[in-house]
Amino acid sequence: MFGGIVAHGYLIVSIAAGLFVSPEPGPVLANYGLENLRFLTPVYPGDELTVTLTAKQITPRENADYGEVRWDADVTKQDGSSVAKYDVLTLVAKS
Repeated sequence: MFGGIVAHGYLIVSIAAGLFVSPEPGPVLANYGLENLRFLTPVYPGDELTVTLTAKQITPRENADYGEVRWDADVTKQDGSSVAKYDVLTLVAKS
């Protein structure tokens, strides 16, 4: 179907999560889901991936020490084509 071996889409999402998470403590308390996930282009052995995150919605919670941030995630290959697009939902500590 794809003309060769390709990476499973969920593997790509997992790898992408590792590319945008830093090991040191930060304001993100938890990821609580993904929405609107679409796999757009096959990933072949040797492809290089980049993840671009853009904050698209910030929702403060008035009675909590955290708020919600919705990120637009775009995983691309070395040629700039989108491999996967989705929203990452996070809980973020208030500063």
